[in-house]
Amino acid sequence: MRRRVPSRVALPFLALLVAGCDVEWGGASIRLENPAPEPEPAAAAVEAAAPAAPLPDGPLLFAVSLDPAGGAARAFPLARLGADGPEPLALPESWDDAWQARFDSAFLAGGRALELHHGGGRIGSLVLDGRTRTPREGCLSVALGRALLPAGSPAPERAFALPSVGTPGEPTVPLRPEVDNRIRTFGPILAEQLLRAGGESRPYLAQRVDIRALAWPGDAEPAMAATYLVNDVPEGPAPAGEATSLFFVARFDPERGYVPEWSELRRYGGGSGKEFFLYRGALEGPSGRIDFVERRDGESARLAASPDVEGRRSITWMEDPACPADGVLGEAAGG
Repeated sequence: MRRRVPSRVALPFLALLVAGCDVEWGGASIRLENPAPEPEPAAAAVEAAAPAAPLPDGPLLFAVSLDPAGGAARAFPLARLGADGPEPLALPESWDDAWQARFDSAFLAGGRALELHHGGGRIGSLVLDGRTRTPREGCLSVALGRALLPAGSPAPERAFALPSVGTPGEPTVPLRPEVDNRIRTFGPILAEQLLRAGGESRPYLAQRVDIRALAWPGDAEPAMAATYLVNDVPEGPAPAGEATSLFFVARFDPERGYVPEWSELRRYGGGSGKEFFLYRGALEGPSGRIDFVERRDGESARLAASPDVEGRRSITWMEDPACPADGVLGEAAGG
Protein backbone atom coordinates (compact mmCIF):
# COMPACT_ATOMS: atom_id res chain seq x y z
CA MET A 1 0.00 0.00 0.00
CA ARG A 2 1.42 3.40 -1.19
CA ARG A 3 1.85 5.83 1.63
CA ARG A 4 1.27 9.58 1.05
CA VAL A 5 3.92 11.90 2.43
CA PRO A 6 2.35 14.53 4.67
CA SER A 7 2.50 18.10 3.34
CA ARG A 8 4.30 19.33 6.45
CA VAL A 9 7.23 17.14 5.45
CA ALA A 10 7.35 18.30 1.82
CA LEU A 11 7.14 22.03 2.48
CA PRO A 12 10.54 22.47 4.17
CA PHE A 13 12.18 20.56 1.34
CA LEU A 14 10.51 22.82 -1.26
CA ALA A 15 11.59 25.85 0.68
CA LEU A 16 15.15 24.67 0.38
CA LEU A 17 14.80 24.28 -3.35
CA VAL A 18 13.38 27.75 -3.76
CA ALA A 19 15.81 29.51 -1.45
CA GLY A 20 18.93 27.71 -2.66
CA CYS A 21 21.38 26.70 0.08
CA ASP A 22 24.06 24.20 1.18
CA VAL A 23 22.82 21.06 2.97
CA GLU A 24 25.11 18.56 4.65
CA TRP A 25 24.42 14.90 5.70
CA GLY A 26 27.45 13.29 7.32
CA GLY A 27 30.36 13.53 4.90
CA ALA A 28 28.22 14.47 1.86
CA SER A 29 27.55 18.08 0.84
CA ILE A 30 24.78 18.99 -1.59
CA ARG A 31 23.88 22.49 -2.89
CA LEU A 32 20.33 23.10 -4.02
CA GLU A 33 19.87 25.85 -6.67
CA ASN A 34 16.79 27.59 -7.99
CA PRO A 35 16.80 26.87 -11.75
CA ALA A 36 14.74 30.00 -12.62
CA PRO A 37 16.86 32.88 -14.10
CA GLU A 38 16.97 36.26 -12.46
CA PRO A 39 14.21 38.55 -13.91
CA GLU A 40 15.41 41.38 -16.15
CA PRO A 41 13.74 44.81 -16.44
CA ALA A 42 11.02 44.77 -19.08
CA ALA A 43 11.64 46.98 -22.11
CA ALA A 44 8.13 48.41 -21.81
CA ALA A 45 8.84 49.56 -18.25
CA VAL A 46 11.97 51.38 -19.42
CA GLU A 47 10.04 53.11 -22.21
CA ALA A 48 7.22 54.01 -19.84
CA ALA A 49 9.71 55.87 -17.69
CA ALA A 50 10.62 58.22 -20.58
CA PRO A 51 9.17 61.72 -20.05
CA ALA A 52 6.23 62.77 -22.24
CA ALA A 53 6.93 65.31 -24.98
CA PRO A 54 6.20 68.81 -23.65
CA LEU A 55 3.39 71.00 -24.98
CA PRO A 56 4.12 74.45 -26.47
CA ASP A 57 4.53 77.19 -23.91
CA GLY A 58 1.45 79.29 -24.75
CA PRO A 59 -0.31 81.57 -25.39
CA LEU A 60 -0.94 80.59 -29.01
CA LEU A 61 -1.87 82.57 -32.12
CA PHE A 62 -4.45 81.10 -34.53
CA ALA A 63 -5.29 81.62 -38.19
CA VAL A 64 -9.07 81.71 -38.57
CA SER A 65 -11.32 81.01 -41.54
CA LEU A 66 -14.78 82.60 -41.25
CA ASP A 67 -18.02 81.77 -43.05
CA PRO A 68 -19.37 85.10 -44.40
CA ALA A 69 -22.90 83.65 -44.46
CA GLY A 70 -22.96 82.73 -40.77
CA GLY A 71 -20.94 82.49 -37.59
CA ALA A 72 -19.13 79.21 -38.28
CA ALA A 73 -15.34 79.42 -37.91
CA ARG A 74 -12.27 77.19 -38.08
CA ALA A 75 -9.05 77.97 -36.21
CA PHE A 76 -5.58 76.54 -36.81
CA PRO A 77 -2.66 77.04 -34.36
CA LEU A 78 0.04 79.13 -36.05
CA ALA A 79 2.64 80.18 -33.51
CA ARG A 80 3.47 81.02 -29.91
CA LEU A 81 2.95 84.61 -28.87
CA GLY A 82 6.23 85.73 -27.35
CA ALA A 83 7.07 89.07 -25.79
CA ASP A 84 8.07 90.51 -29.18
CA GLY A 85 5.57 88.74 -31.43
CA PRO A 86 5.04 85.30 -33.00
CA GLU A 87 7.59 82.54 -32.38
CA PRO A 88 7.80 78.93 -33.66
CA LEU A 89 5.58 76.43 -31.84
CA ALA A 90 8.61 74.16 -31.13
CA LEU A 91 6.58 70.98 -31.65
CA PRO A 92 8.08 67.52 -31.12
CA GLU A 93 9.44 65.82 -34.24
CA SER A 94 6.53 63.40 -34.08
CA TRP A 95 3.62 62.86 -31.73
CA ASP A 96 0.97 60.26 -31.00
CA ASP A 97 -2.75 60.45 -30.26
CA ALA A 98 -2.09 60.86 -26.55
CA TRP A 99 0.05 63.97 -27.12
CA GLN A 100 -2.52 65.39 -29.56
CA ALA A 101 -5.24 64.82 -26.96
CA ARG A 102 -3.18 66.73 -24.37
CA PHE A 103 -2.65 69.57 -26.85
CA ASP A 104 -6.36 69.77 -27.73
CA SER A 105 -7.32 69.75 -24.05
CA ALA A 106 -4.86 72.55 -23.25
CA PHE A 107 -5.57 74.87 -26.20
CA LEU A 108 -8.73 73.78 -28.08
CA ALA A 109 -11.15 72.92 -25.28
CA GLY A 110 -14.84 73.61 -25.77
CA GLY A 111 -16.06 76.91 -24.36
CA ARG A 112 -12.69 78.63 -24.71
CA ALA A 113 -13.07 82.25 -25.89
CA LEU A 114 -10.44 84.05 -27.98
CA GLU A 115 -10.20 87.60 -29.28
CA LEU A 116 -10.82 87.86 -33.03
CA HIS A 117 -8.64 90.39 -34.90
CA HIS A 118 -8.62 91.76 -38.42
CA GLY A 119 -7.10 94.85 -40.00
CA GLY A 120 -5.04 95.76 -36.95
CA GLY A 121 -7.90 95.81 -34.43
CA ARG A 122 -10.26 93.56 -32.53
CA ILE A 123 -13.50 92.79 -34.40
CA GLY A 124 -15.16 90.31 -32.04
CA SER A 125 -14.70 86.97 -30.30
CA LEU A 126 -14.25 83.34 -31.28
CA VAL A 127 -15.75 80.66 -29.04
CA LEU A 128 -14.48 77.10 -29.59
CA ASP A 129 -17.05 74.30 -29.34
CA GLY A 130 -14.67 71.42 -28.50
CA ARG A 131 -14.84 69.74 -31.91
CA THR A 132 -11.64 69.25 -33.90
CA ARG A 133 -10.53 67.89 -37.24
CA THR A 134 -7.13 66.64 -38.36
CA PRO A 135 -7.22 67.07 -42.15
CA ARG A 136 -3.54 66.35 -42.81
CA GLU A 137 -1.27 63.78 -41.19
CA GLY A 138 1.56 65.39 -39.26
CA CYS A 139 -0.35 68.66 -38.72
CA LEU A 140 -2.11 69.92 -35.62
CA SER A 141 -5.87 69.77 -35.19
CA VAL A 142 -8.19 72.42 -36.62
CA ALA A 143 -10.65 73.66 -33.98
CA LEU A 144 -14.27 74.40 -34.85
CA GLY A 145 -16.21 77.21 -33.26
CA ARG A 146 -18.39 80.25 -33.71
CA ALA A 147 -17.47 83.87 -34.39
CA LEU A 148 -19.32 86.57 -32.45
CA LEU A 149 -19.23 89.92 -34.30
CA PRO A 150 -21.02 93.24 -33.71
CA ALA A 151 -24.41 93.53 -35.41
CA GLY A 152 -24.02 94.56 -39.04
CA SER A 153 -20.32 93.72 -39.14
CA PRO A 154 -19.33 91.75 -42.27
CA ALA A 155 -17.20 88.69 -41.58
CA PRO A 156 -13.81 88.79 -43.33
CA GLU A 157 -12.71 85.60 -45.03
CA ARG A 158 -9.54 85.38 -42.92
CA ALA A 159 -8.76 86.68 -39.43
CA PHE A 160 -6.50 85.94 -36.47
CA ALA A 161 -7.38 84.83 -32.94
CA LEU A 162 -5.44 85.03 -29.70
CA PRO A 163 -6.08 84.97 -25.95
CA SER A 164 -7.21 88.24 -24.43
CA VAL A 165 -4.58 90.97 -24.56
CA GLY A 166 -6.81 93.48 -22.82
CA THR A 167 -7.79 95.31 -26.00
CA PRO A 168 -9.71 98.35 -24.68
CA GLY A 169 -13.23 99.18 -25.79
CA GLU A 170 -15.82 97.20 -27.69
CA PRO A 171 -15.06 95.31 -30.91
CA THR A 172 -15.26 97.51 -33.98
CA VAL A 173 -16.65 97.01 -37.45
CA PRO A 174 -13.55 96.48 -39.65
CA LEU A 175 -12.83 99.31 -42.04
CA ARG A 176 -12.21 98.32 -45.67
CA PRO A 177 -10.77 101.41 -47.31
CA GLU A 178 -10.49 101.57 -51.07
CA VAL A 179 -7.38 102.42 -53.08
CA ASP A 180 -7.85 106.06 -54.12
CA ASN A 181 -6.02 108.36 -56.51
CA ARG A 182 -3.71 109.59 -53.77
CA ILE A 183 -2.52 106.03 -53.06
CA ARG A 184 -2.16 105.33 -56.79
CA THR A 185 -0.04 108.48 -57.14
CA PHE A 186 2.24 107.94 -54.15
CA GLY A 187 2.72 104.19 -54.75
CA PRO A 188 5.11 104.37 -57.73
CA ILE A 189 6.92 107.41 -56.28
CA LEU A 190 7.74 105.57 -53.07
CA ALA A 191 8.69 102.45 -55.03
CA GLU A 192 11.26 104.34 -57.09
CA GLN A 193 12.72 106.05 -54.04
CA LEU A 194 13.08 102.78 -52.11
CA LEU A 195 14.53 100.91 -55.09
CA ARG A 196 17.15 103.62 -55.69
CA ALA A 197 18.06 103.64 -52.00
CA GLY A 198 18.49 99.85 -52.20
CA GLY A 199 20.96 100.06 -55.08
CA GLU A 200 18.60 99.18 -57.93
CA SER A 201 19.90 100.84 -61.11
CA ARG A 202 16.63 100.42 -63.05
CA PRO A 203 13.86 101.54 -60.66
CA TYR A 204 11.85 102.96 -63.57
CA LEU A 205 11.32 99.37 -64.82
CA ALA A 206 9.46 98.31 -61.66
CA GLN A 207 6.10 96.68 -62.32
CA ARG A 208 3.40 96.83 -59.68
CA VAL A 209 2.17 93.40 -58.58
CA ASP A 210 -0.16 94.45 -55.76
CA ILE A 211 -1.37 97.60 -54.03
CA ARG A 212 -4.03 97.96 -51.34
CA ALA A 213 -5.36 100.41 -48.76
CA LEU A 214 -5.06 99.40 -45.09
CA ALA A 215 -7.03 100.42 -42.04
CA TRP A 216 -4.55 101.74 -39.49
CA PRO A 217 -6.17 102.40 -36.10
CA GLY A 218 -5.51 105.95 -34.91
CA ASP A 219 -4.74 107.34 -38.39
CA ALA A 220 -7.25 109.63 -40.11
CA GLU A 221 -6.24 108.35 -43.54
CA PRO A 222 -5.67 104.75 -44.66
CA ALA A 223 -2.19 103.31 -44.98
CA MET A 224 -1.04 101.43 -48.07
CA ALA A 225 0.85 98.22 -48.86
CA ALA A 226 2.43 97.56 -52.26
CA THR A 227 4.61 95.00 -54.05
CA TYR A 228 6.80 95.75 -57.09
CA LEU A 229 9.05 93.53 -59.22
CA VAL A 230 11.93 94.48 -61.55
CA ASN A 231 12.75 92.03 -64.38
CA ASP A 232 10.46 89.32 -62.99
CA VAL A 233 6.84 88.13 -62.84
CA PRO A 234 4.99 86.66 -59.85
CA GLU A 235 4.70 83.07 -61.08
CA GLY A 236 7.51 80.73 -62.03
CA PRO A 237 11.17 80.46 -61.00
CA ALA A 238 13.69 83.27 -60.73
CA PRO A 239 14.84 84.70 -64.06
CA ALA A 240 18.31 84.05 -65.44
CA GLY A 241 19.20 87.74 -65.23
CA GLU A 242 19.28 89.99 -62.19
CA ALA A 243 15.91 90.79 -60.61
CA THR A 244 14.61 92.76 -57.63
CA SER A 245 11.48 92.58 -55.48
CA LEU A 246 10.19 95.38 -53.26
CA PHE A 247 7.46 95.30 -50.64
CA PHE A 248 6.54 98.28 -48.47
CA VAL A 249 3.93 99.61 -46.07
CA ALA A 250 3.45 103.39 -45.87
CA ARG A 251 1.34 105.63 -43.61
CA PHE A 252 -0.10 109.00 -44.47
CA ASP A 253 1.46 112.12 -42.94
CA PRO A 254 -0.62 115.31 -43.44
CA GLU A 255 2.53 117.37 -44.06
CA ARG A 256 4.62 114.96 -46.14
CA GLY A 257 2.11 112.61 -47.75
CA TYR A 258 2.79 108.87 -47.63
CA VAL A 259 5.92 107.88 -45.66
CA PRO A 260 7.42 104.35 -45.61
CA GLU A 261 6.74 102.48 -42.36
CA TRP A 262 8.34 99.15 -43.32
CA SER A 263 10.00 97.75 -46.46
CA GLU A 264 11.61 94.51 -47.66
CA LEU A 265 13.89 94.54 -50.72
CA ARG A 266 15.37 91.38 -52.26
CA ARG A 267 17.84 90.98 -55.14
CA TYR A 268 18.17 87.62 -56.88
CA GLY A 269 18.78 85.99 -60.26
CA GLY A 270 20.52 83.16 -62.03
CA GLY A 271 17.40 81.03 -61.76
CA SER A 272 17.35 80.89 -57.94
CA GLY A 273 16.73 82.92 -54.79
CA LYS A 274 13.38 84.34 -55.81
CA GLU A 275 11.49 85.96 -52.92
CA PHE A 276 8.73 88.56 -52.75
CA PHE A 277 5.94 89.48 -50.34
CA LEU A 278 2.22 90.25 -50.46
CA TYR A 279 0.32 91.90 -47.62
CA ARG A 280 -2.09 89.65 -45.68
CA GLY A 281 -3.35 91.50 -42.58
CA ALA A 282 -2.59 92.68 -39.06
CA LEU A 283 -3.57 92.33 -35.42
CA GLU A 284 -2.99 94.14 -32.15
CA GLY A 285 -0.70 91.82 -30.18
CA PRO A 286 0.42 91.89 -26.55
CA SER A 287 3.27 94.30 -27.33
CA GLY A 288 1.83 96.21 -30.29
CA ARG A 289 0.86 95.84 -33.93
CA ILE A 290 1.84 92.68 -35.83
CA ASP A 291 1.61 92.75 -39.64
CA PHE A 292 1.44 89.61 -41.78
CA VAL A 293 2.68 89.01 -45.29
CA GLU A 294 2.70 86.05 -47.62
CA ARG A 295 6.22 85.12 -48.65
CA ARG A 296 6.36 83.67 -52.19
CA ASP A 297 9.12 82.12 -54.26
CA GLY A 298 7.19 81.42 -57.45
CA GLU A 299 6.20 77.90 -56.40
CA SER A 300 5.05 78.00 -52.76
CA ALA A 301 3.70 80.47 -50.22
CA ARG A 302 4.27 80.83 -46.47
CA LEU A 303 2.73 83.21 -43.97
CA ALA A 304 5.28 85.46 -42.24
CA ALA A 305 4.99 88.08 -39.51
CA SER A 306 6.63 91.39 -38.70
CA PRO A 307 5.95 92.84 -35.23
CA ASP A 308 6.55 96.48 -34.43
CA VAL A 309 9.26 96.28 -31.77
CA GLU A 310 10.02 99.82 -30.57
CA GLY A 311 9.65 101.19 -34.09
CA ARG A 312 11.89 98.54 -35.69
CA ARG A 313 10.55 96.16 -38.31
CA SER A 314 11.78 92.83 -39.65
CA ILE A 315 10.32 89.44 -40.53
CA THR A 316 10.72 87.39 -37.37
CA TRP A 317 8.53 84.33 -38.01
CA MET A 318 7.38 82.07 -40.86
CA GLU A 319 4.86 79.25 -40.73
CA ASP A 320 5.74 75.60 -41.20
CA PRO A 321 5.83 74.92 -44.98
CA ALA A 322 4.50 71.38 -44.39
CA CYS A 323 1.35 72.70 -42.70
CA PRO A 324 0.45 76.08 -44.24
CA ALA A 325 -2.63 77.58 -42.61
CA ASP A 326 -4.48 78.26 -45.86
CA GLY A 327 -3.99 74.70 -47.09
CA VAL A 328 -4.90 73.05 -43.79
CA LEU A 329 -7.99 75.25 -43.22
CA GLY A 330 -9.12 74.57 -46.78
CA GLU A 331 -8.85 70.83 -46.25
CA ALA A 332 -10.73 71.11 -42.96
CA ALA A 333 -13.56 72.91 -44.74
CA GLY A 334 -14.13 69.97 -47.02
CA GLY A 335 -13.59 67.26 -44.37
